[in-house]
Amino acid sequence: MKVAEYTDFDAFSSAVRDANFEMLIQNPKRQLWSVTQMDLHGIHIQMGQEGSGNITEGETLPDGHLLFMPLTHAEAHSANGVALDDVSVAILAPKTDFCLASRTEHDWFSIFVPTLHLDPFSAPGDASSKTLRPRCRVTRLDRQLANRYRASVVDLLATSANYPEFESSLASTVAAEELRKLITEIFVQRQAGDTPPVGRQRIPRRRIIRCCHELLEAHSGEHIGIKDLAVAAGVCERTLRTAFREHYGIGPARYLQLRTLHRVRRALRAADPEEVSVATVLLRHGEWEFGRFAARYRRVFGELPSQTLRYRRAVVQAPALLAPS
Repeated sequence: MKVAEYTDFDAFSSAVRDANFEMLIQNPKRQLWSVTQMDLHGIHIQMGQEGSGNITEGETLPDGHLLFMPLTHAEAHSANGVALDDVSVAILAPKTDFCLASRTEHDWFSIFVPTLHLDPFSAPGDASSKTLRPRCRVTRLDRQLANRYRASVVDLLATSANYPEFESSLASTVAAEELRKLITEIFVQRQAGDTPPVGRQRIPRRRIIRCCHELLEAHSGEHIGIKDLAVAAGVCERTLRTAFREHYGIGPARYLQLRTLHRVRRALRAADPEEVSVATVLLRHGEWEFGRFAARYRRVFGELPSQTLRYRRAVVQAPALLAPS
């Protein structure tokens, strides 16, 4: 089992595994994050503890299913715009686009199950195979099953932490089989969102979000505003705002602001500290109100842009200080 603690959000997000994704931090309460990871006979378990809310969006791996469940502040979570609660599990099929959003600091756990362990579900003609089509689904478990599932994972991690020999013991084989049985029960639960839509059909939220992403990726070095996103998605700005709030839990203006904050942070960290200034980096990213930007940056990352660049300079200069005279 591996346990790591971080005071840097980017380092934490790089450590989280089992999907291809990007994380955006929001509403930080503490500049502290940790992740615990364990492999249990092919099943990957990880638990995160985050001192912030965040938006995690990306695509699942092609060779397995990912199950996500919040441990704290479940009501502040959503999966592809579907609100979660303390008995909800988000099930992400292979190669599925997803967005997991949380508004505040929280704990969570996820389980990645290779497809080879789920053959009974995906076999042709199996009625339950319909639940495994490539998409993100939210399943509300009965409370007893939800409590068993949550307690099982927490107990597994605690046992592995207290007894290093556990993962190579026969007990771990038994535990893996019991966990597979629990996952079997979860997959056959009725899933949220199966009720046919009522009323007038609307443009699918996912299509709106996809069009916005395509525009942002195609014009990554240009200024993109809310109007540009609405035009690209073929909707009015009110519909755009509704789609973003349903999908991310925040409006498009705040989403664009978070993207810029993270892009600037990456640029500051990658910059040659002898050749660029904070102002140069901000101007390249369309920011000219330096004071206001610095305040937003500090609220999110716990430091000023100049401190990020100074840290980069210190890292660059350190080897010279250690060189023999």
